[in-house]
Amino acid sequence: MTASFLGHLRASTRFPEFWAYSSWLDIVTKYRRTRLGLVWIFVPVAVFVGVIGSIYSRLMGHEPAFYIPYLAIGYVIYRFMVQCTNESASILRSHKPFIMDGRIRLTDFVLRSISKAFFYFFCTWIVVIGAVVWSPEVHLTSMFTMLLTFPVVIVNMVWWSMCMSLIGARHADTGEMINTALRFGMLLTPILWVGDRFPPGTYFWWAVQANPAYHLINFVRAPLLGQPIDPITIWYLGIMTVLGWVLAALLYRRYARFVPLWI
Repeated sequence: MTASFLGHLRASTRFPEFWAYSSWLDIVTKYRRTRLGLVWIFVPVAVFVGVIGSIYSRLMGHEPAFYIPYLAIGYVIYRFMVQCTNESASILRSHKPFIMDGRIRLTDFVLRSISKAFFYFFCTWIVVIGAVVWSPEVHLTSMFTMLLTFPVVIVNMVWWSMCMSLIGARHADTGEMINTALRFGMLLTPILWVGDRFPPGTYFWWAVQANPAYHLINFVRAPLLGQPIDPITIWYLGIMTVLGWVLAALLYRRYARFVPLWI
């Protein structure tokens, strides 16, 4: 298993039969016997955005026309990142028979976790569209900006998921630790609260600016709400993307061959 991360990733994208079909099959079998079927994918998100958005808009002192789309966009994107992370932390251990049987291209399993999370994201985006259509402060045409901004989130999720999958293969407790951290992460990320409430230069402002989830969400959310993207976000994501892919490539080349022993 000496091939590079980019080499295996390129091969996985050229031959998506395994990871694309298996992720779809996993989703279909999960909801096959339910009465509403795939409708259950976006119903919890719609209820969360509708109920929490109505209550917290008043608690936070924001107009519902602004706050509900703000909440919907942030929550759906954060949910996508959480699903990628949680799935990746255990993806290699859960596919031990495939790996032991000789499937050494670990990028297949990473893309499987991302494609599954993306399907959920695509379905729940209906809730965001509904919130945008309902709100008079947001223009529906701004939805097209996501075609340029959301791929940046996916690119970062690829290297992040690869790193998490290798760490999860080595340490079985990774999934539980990540799950605990992500629960607090939603409270610390500007999703339920607006990120520009702290004056620049203060301690809490620096805490927000240091949060990578905030910059990934804000990079997509700001144009959708008709706001300019903060230059700090652009620089932050540019540096994080380059360093993240370098890190993933180094870890893959160094440790991928040990995965069959770890699992």
